[in-house]
Amino acid sequence: MSSEASATSRPGPLPVPLPDPLPDPLPDSLPHPWTAAELSPHRPVRLALLLNPASGRNRKAADRLLRLARRYPETMVVTATTPAEIRQALRALAEKPPQVLAVNGGDGTVAAVLTVLFNERPFPRFPLLALLPGGTTNMTAADAGMRGPLQRALERLLAWSRHPDPSVGLVKRSVLRIQAGTEAPRFGLFFGTGAIINGIEYCHRKVLRRGLGGGIGPGLCLLRILVALLRGDGRYVTPVPVAVNTTPALPALDEREEYFILLASTLERLFLGLRPYWGASPGGQGLYYSAVGAPPHRPLRLIPPLLWGRAGRHAIPENGYWSGKLDQLTLRLDGTFTIDGELYPISPDRGLLQVAHTPPLAFLRF
Repeated sequence: MSSEASATSRPGPLPVPLPDPLPDPLPDSLPHPWTAAELSPHRPVRLALLLNPASGRNRKAADRLLRLARRYPETMVVTATTPAEIRQALRALAEKPPQVLAVNGGDGTVAAVLTVLFNERPFPRFPLLALLPGGTTNMTAADAGMRGPLQRALERLLAWSRHPDPSVGLVKRSVLRIQAGTEAPRFGLFFGTGAIINGIEYCHRKVLRRGLGGGIGPGLCLLRILVALLRGDGRYVTPVPVAVNTTPALPALDEREEYFILLASTLERLFLGLRPYWGASPGGQGLYYSAVGAPPHRPLRLIPPLLWGRAGRHAIPENGYWSGKLDQLTLRLDGTFTIDGELYPISPDRGLLQVAHTPPLAFLRF
């Protein structure tokens, strides 16, 4: 953070008392995870494939991909669409716990799988994860998943599973742990509120139904939100009042504020290669956090470069811009938040919203 980033006061301060720190999730959340070094090139990997046939790209490709997977009878294949079905499918796989779990679906499917793996721990050991880009935007898979077109990525994974190379490429990412009050935590890799919610709603209402997936659809939605932000168009960007605390502390974030954008993620890159973190270096432990207050200073000049992590000397808290790498984020929010594209309403009477992170997981990325 810039040395200029000193605390400022705004109307209506409402401090958020930090609760006791979340317990170290390592003993409970990562039960003896599998490592690539334990795989033998002389013995097939126990591979399980969970496919969501309702995810964006899978709607047309699901039958073809299932036929491909069934050429490998040693691979366990399950299909699931809803969170309840995903939970049931993972429980079924527990009869023969996989060393590698492939998830073919969108960002929401990946988040649903992670939530079951962390909350219920259906397997005695945490599997290596392979993410296939079967959804509409596939932001998580683009950063931490398999490379290449969907069918080609699955073909390579299946062939590798018969003769695994222990030196296979891996990428490590922590996972966000999001807990609202006393509810069971949810897990994912991207959290956001504010104009991000407006953008997701606009995307579903106007763009994705036209079949514009990949980075094109979200890119158009981002452009629409930026234009609305610059024009002050309340139909598409509505400031959200949030009381925030961070660990470690960031300047001026312990009081009631209105934000246009507030996000946290463990992904190094978002869709279109966006890296909207200008106050933290890549890699290392923690979660990335960025926020744009309402109203921001010089948004036309500052926000576009900030989306790719290029901060100027004016991107400081006094002007409504915060970014850093954190261990924990605590919010009092009255509105809606998103985890990997899925929307969840929350009100202050449900308690504080805590965002923390797990130890890093290993993802296959050939």
